[in-house]
Amino acid sequence: GGSPGTASPRVEVVRSRWREQLLAACLFLALALPTATVVVVVATEWQNRPSQRGWLILGFGFYILTALRAVWSLFVRVCERIMYLRVELRRFVSPTLFEAITDALAKESERQGLTCSWDQEATQEHDRLTGDIGIKLRFWSSQARSLRVCVIMTGDDEQQPGAAAGKLDLWVTFSPGEDVICGRDSRVERREVLVLSTRTSSETALTDKALLTRWFERCYRAYTEPLEGIVNVYALQESSTDWMPEWKFERVKPCKTSSGTGQSFFLERSSLNKVLADAKLWSGSALRVYMVTGPPGVGKSEFTIWLAGQLRLPVYRLCLSSGRLTDDRLAQLLSQSAITHNSVLVQVDEFQGTVLRWLDGSGELSGGARGASGVTPGGFCECLQGSTAMGRGIVVLTGTSEIGTEQVKQRLPAVFRRIHCVGELGWMSEQDVRCYFRQFLLRFVPGNSAEEWCQWEDAFLRKDGPWAGSRPISVDMLKQFLMHQITESSCLGLGDFTSTATGTATAGGTRGGAAGSARAAEFLVRAEKRKEFFALIC
Repeated sequence: GGSPGTASPRVEVVRSRWREQLLAACLFLALALPTATVVVVVATEWQNRPSQRGWLILGFGFYILTALRAVWSLFVRVCERIMYLRVELRRFVSPTLFEAITDALAKESERQGLTCSWDQEATQEHDRLTGDIGIKLRFWSSQARSLRVCVIMTGDDEQQPGAAAGKLDLWVTFSPGEDVICGRDSRVERREVLVLSTRTSSETALTDKALLTRWFERCYRAYTEPLEGIVNVYALQESSTDWMPEWKFERVKPCKTSSGTGQSFFLERSSLNKVLADAKLWSGSALRVYMVTGPPGVGKSEFTIWLAGQLRLPVYRLCLSSGRLTDDRLAQLLSQSAITHNSVLVQVDEFQGTVLRWLDGSGELSGGARGASGVTPGGFCECLQGSTAMGRGIVVLTGTSEIGTEQVKQRLPAVFRRIHCVGELGWMSEQDVRCYFRQFLLRFVPGNSAEEWCQWEDAFLRKDGPWAGSRPISVDMLKQFLMHQITESSCLGLGDFTSTATGTATAGGTRGGAAGSARAAEFLVRAEKRKEFFALIC
């Protein structure tokens, strides 16, 4: 507020639409009167002087039509400014939103079968479900096209409760633009533009804008939301050593479950239950930092993918050991402008290498001078809990057990003070080996009874055997052994290969499936060869 006795300033928006309406009216009169006059004069001369008709056509026709066409074009543009709401989307400016809107329109057009006799562009893209490269027919090709759509918004919006329902009739115009060479890798990009316009008025303009914004937000959420059963993994890629690296989609990882079999089985460990519970409670509203330690091969990275699948978050893989990744670059890479998702899981793998570098004095230990190569402890702490920290999400630090010792915690107190939960993954217990043995082989040997499985588990874990606990056993070690023995059984002819579909085909949309289902060969042990198979395994 201002000082006593002085009035607070007031801001009012001056409505100037009457000027546009007056201009439109004047243009209409300027068009209507000359047009009527010219028509009357030409018609009179045409009727009274038949011999002059040729001269009338040659002398005045071209100029009259050109002038009328120019004035009518101006009149149409003025009317569009008055009665139309026009929204422009440029791929170079908002790539994710552009892809979301074009993907929604393409899928709906494909569903209604409105792509016959339309130009389409063939591309090779990774399938979102399988990760395989497939051929797809892109709805938006190198040719300009227009279509009319009707958007009906309901009032049941979880993100905006109480929002009013409504309907918008949109005229969509797609312009592919010119090909542009971008970056030092000389990649080809198109300056694609999507224009959406709808009839509106001064009374409904705000409502129409709100409806259009809600539809944009829904398309964006549907486009960026991970699919059920998979995790999208992003990593840093750079087109040149002189340029800032960017987050790029790297691959699709299937979500493993405790009820899965074969490669889709995930061994849940009780030591990580606290991390899972904390993530479900708080990661949606705050940034949570976890550290998962353990020997190589015990499943630290696999747990990170599984945790992301449980929370339906994309994984952003980050390595802090690079000398080119400085504090300023790390803050920029974790900013909202660099990450295209609202909430993510950032995995910092091989964290022990970074900790050892800090302890050796290669970087800043406690807020010293900047300028050393690589990320410093102070810069890393600022990204975890500071003005540049993410508002929500998860950061998982994975490494060997040596980074969790008391000596390391005492030398880097600021880093460990920002870690909310610590999980320790150790070697497999006998119960873990039993569970993994059964669930992994269940895919290749179906039909066994529970009693038979218990017998083979006991045989596998016999006291004089190598898996009875006489040596440390990791998940990776057991999995590699079982895979090797299954390969040997295949070479001995103990089973047969069956072809199964790993993906489904969906045509058209930019994020649809491949043009044909991917086929995978699955090995199944024959019933009469089961004893030989388990003898080979055990």
